[in-house]
Amino acid sequence: MQKYSIIFVFFAALIFGQTPYRAFAQSFPTSEELSNVATIDQERLFNGSAYGQSFTAKLQKDTNALADENRRIEQELVSEENDLTQKRKELSNVEFRKLASTFNEKVEKIRAEQALKTNELNATLIQARRAFFKLAQPIIIDLMQERGIKFILNNQAIFISTSDGDITDEAIERINTSLSSSPASQE
Repeated sequence: MQKYSIIFVFFAALIFGQTPYRAFAQSFPTSEELSNVATIDQERLFNGSAYGQSFTAKLQKDTNALADENRRIEQELVSEENDLTQKRKELSNVEFRKLASTFNEKVEKIRAEQALKTNELNATLIQARRAFFKLAQPIIIDLMQERGIKFILNNQAIFISTSDGDITDEAIERINTSLSSSPASQE
C-alpha cells in the first residue's frame, strides 16, 4: 500500500511538472507571503497609548473612589447592625423583626446601587476601548498600506510567530502622535 502512495505522489508531481519535494515545499507560505501578515497586541495597543493610559488613570481614580465609598458604607452598616443587635434585647420579637426587615431591605438596596456603579465603570471601559479602536483604525490602515500588509491578526490568536511581524509599538507611536491623550477630547 505504501508503495502505491509513493508512486502516486511521483506521478502526480510529473503530471504537474514538479518534483515530489518541490510539491511538498510549496505547501508552506514563503517569506514574501508572510510579510503581508502582521500581528498586533490589542491590550498593549490600548494600554500603551497615551489615550489608554489617560483613560485607565481616570478609571482607576473612579474605582478607588467607589472602593472608598463601599468601605464607608460597610462601616456604617456594621455600626447600624450592631445597634440593631443591642436593641434586640429591649424590643419585642415583632418590633425587632420589623426593624431587621427594614435593615435587610436597606442593605439589599445599597448592594444593588453599588453593583450598578461597578457595572457603569465596566461599561465605560468597554465604551472607551471601542472609541479608541474606532479612532485608531484609520491610523492602523495607513500603516498597513505603507507596509503592504494585507491583514492583521490579534497576537492572542496566534500560537507561534516571530516578533518582526508585530506592529504594536509602531502603531502606539503613530496613535500617540495623531490622537490627544484625553479620551474626552476625542468625543
